[in-house]
Amino acid sequence: MARKRGRSGVGPHGVVVVDKPVGPTSFKVLRAVERQTGAGRAGHAGTLDPAATGILLVLLGEATKLSHWVMVHDKAYRATIALGTATDSLDATGEVVEVADVPAEARDPERVRAALAPMVGEVWQVPPVYSALKRGGRTLMSRARAGEDVEVEPRRVVCHGLELVAIEGDQLVVDVACGSGYYVRSLARDLGAALGVPAHLAALRRTRLGAFDITEAVPLAEVGPESVRPLVDAAPELPKVVLSPSAADDVRHGRPIAAEVPGPRAILLEPEGAPLALVERTADDRWRVFRGFRFEDPKSGKTSG
Repeated sequence: MARKRGRSGVGPHGVVVVDKPVGPTSFKVLRAVERQTGAGRAGHAGTLDPAATGILLVLLGEATKLSHWVMVHDKAYRATIALGTATDSLDATGEVVEVADVPAEARDPERVRAALAPMVGEVWQVPPVYSALKRGGRTLMSRARAGEDVEVEPRRVVCHGLELVAIEGDQLVVDVACGSGYYVRSLARDLGAALGVPAHLAALRRTRLGAFDITEAVPLAEVGPESVRPLVDAAPELPKVVLSPSAADDVRHGRPIAAEVPGPRAILLEPEGAPLALVERTADDRWRVFRGFRFEDPKSGKTSG
């Protein structure tokens, strides 16, 4: 999601790996990063709920054109799941809808691991009613808050791995590796059901997003201009191709050029290394510009790219 403010061509252009704290929405984090870096345009790649912490990627300037490729990356979380209480939102912010005693067997490590095992792989998952998924142009959350009876259909999602890290009283700490569209709140509900007790997500921390690890993240309060990483870092998996002056001129004028590296997409760079365009491979094995990058010199007002 991108938000414009001022002239989009004025820098900085790049990505900030933020360690989001508990409390602010992803949009408020975005606004804070804009203010603290002096960005003219920003967007976050994949939201986190206000109560969640961890990696939130904020794309600045021309890097927002890469948001689609960042948002679909695999993710990893550390989830704390509280047994014995269920809420309508499936997390600690919701209203309590069920309470029950937690038997000792529900806290048995082997039983928990056995309950987690069939939840790994390509599985059906029912998303939370209180979610941003849309139906008829409105989010399920808004429909639920309006008192509507909302039926949520299951979806196919991918879970790469679930590891029980610790059992702390009636809380289970689980490491989750998953694909885009997976809801850890739904995992908490489903794991409780498998153990025969109500449950909800008590805490969540995103520890990885694509190639970005939590060890690289900068606490929000410490973010500044020096925290901005180069635009190409936003999509580390895409090949980077440095062009000759003539090939760069062809790209700037919309002329396809021969594709020189494998893969469906690449980022082409000017001879001096500045990003020029995101390109896609055509059927005749040539690069076609999908998104061009344009950078404005704040002193001269001239635009490059």
